[in-house]
Amino acid sequence: MNRNCSANETNISPQQTCESSVINPTTLCECDNHCYPPCGRPGPLVVKVPVVLANCKIQIDVESDLQLEQPAFDIKTVDKKVCITQCHLVPYTNKLFIEGYVQKNFQYSTVGCANATSISGDVLHSTLRVPFKCCTAICFDKMPIFGITSKDKSNVLDENMLCLDNREDSWKHFNKPQEPVFCELEWFKILESDIYNRNLQCAQPFTTENCFRRFTEKMVIYVGIKVLQKQQVYIPCPGDGIDPREMEKGYVEEKYDEV
Repeated sequence: MNRNCSANETNISPQQTCESSVINPTTLCECDNHCYPPCGRPGPLVVKVPVVLANCKIQIDVESDLQLEQPAFDIKTVDKKVCITQCHLVPYTNKLFIEGYVQKNFQYSTVGCANATSISGDVLHSTLRVPFKCCTAICFDKMPIFGITSKDKSNVLDENMLCLDNREDSWKHFNKPQEPVFCELEWFKILESDIYNRNLQCAQPFTTENCFRRFTEKMVIYVGIKVLQKQQVYIPCPGDGIDPREMEKGYVEEKYDEV
């Protein structure tokens, strides 16, 4: 129920004592330091580092209906962030499955009372998470290295050297697990439109504009994602004439020959 605000009210509540204060401020002096140049192992090296497999800009389109806790007259501010909860590459494909959410913190004004010249109310907030998921085909700049699993069986002949001996089986099992493929979120951009369902009377006689509690949000989300995997990388000495691409080709072709 609306309560009329009186412009002629003279009763002022007594001022309360603030409990906020500054506690133990300290001014810190500057400490001395001495910087050393970084050093490392000289010569050509083979290192195991995260290798960028793909650098992607992904577009995600989301439409959702949102509802606030209380009817709002307008939205004051909106803070938003994107969080990726799943980024999974299906092995031996270029399909990347992405899942996450957009977290939004709305600050909105409400109408507590209204008259012909003013409205007053509280500023509230609601934090909402809008989930999303999609699958996209990516282009690899460097191919991922997948694991290998094999199982070989061999048989022997019987003592007459005429038939297979069913009393003995010989097996060879080999399993080379792969390094996991993972993602990093570099940046995000959100373009959106909010369509308010203004169907609640709240600010009469100040204005004929209604309040709303529900609204439809249409978002176009762009995320920049790096797809990475730890791989062995050869770092040559400057000017040794070795092509890193040939080193990579030889590593991929010959890494299991001696197993």
